[in-house]
Amino acid sequence: MLTLFNPRAKLFAPVALIATALIAITATALITAGGSDTTTQDVRILARNTTTGATEVALQVRNADQTWGERILPRERFLAADSEPGRWRSSTTIHIESEESVVPDAVGATATAEMRGPDGDSMGTVTIIQGPRGLLIQARLTGVPEGWHGFHIHETGSCEPDFSAAGGHYDPTGIGHGVLHEGGHHPGDTVNIYAHSDGVANADQYTVDATLGAGTTTLFDADGSAIIVHEGPDSYGADPGAGARIACGVIVLDQPDS
Repeated sequence: MLTLFNPRAKLFAPVALIATALIAITATALITAGGSDTTTQDVRILARNTTTGATEVALQVRNADQTWGERILPRERFLAADSEPGRWRSSTTIHIESEESVVPDAVGATATAEMRGPDGDSMGTVTIIQGPRGLLIQARLTGVPEGWHGFHIHETGSCEPDFSAAGGHYDPTGIGHGVLHEGGHHPGDTVNIYAHSDGVANADQYTVDATLGAGTTTLFDADGSAIIVHEGPDSYGADPGAGARIACGVIVLDQPDS
């Protein structure tokens, strides 16, 4: 059974290519979520041809009445660059067992933070993609001073009137700070990013400590959340030590196409 491979997001491991010359083939994967306190639900991601011959990607969730609800996913994040009708990369089925696992209908959801500096100038974007077990966080930033910078999820979805409005690090369960701290770390902690001399900072990060769906660690609680870039690097210890906030972006859930 097959799902799709995204070479940029690296959500799924690639296996064989499938091809056809005369007919349209649909690659389908089932992701089953289960647990002692949850009901089993089927989720599948399909690549298929449209009536115009283009390829699209759909996330489908089986409803209680056995019908399939659907939304179209961003094609460029789930199909290889060389994908064409009847030809795309794929990988194996994923089974989710944890009681704290991702709510099935959240898988494939995306969110975006439009990053801006204190003067309001654009500093790029951060895209967050919900996978079956965690979040892929993709930073594509510009205008960042050369060097290492702290890069965190903050507890409030606001950058106004100044970046202090974003509050502290996102920490819904009071775990504490520092990815190397012996007491563990909270979901707002991520690793530092590096900006080159041209001000460009591209980074992919992954966390299993937060979700775009429902639950204690959702980024969309009552007051939302934000991404902050700091002037200096995080210490990875109990005291962040990353200094002033030089970029901020409110995390906004992207609306599905259908």
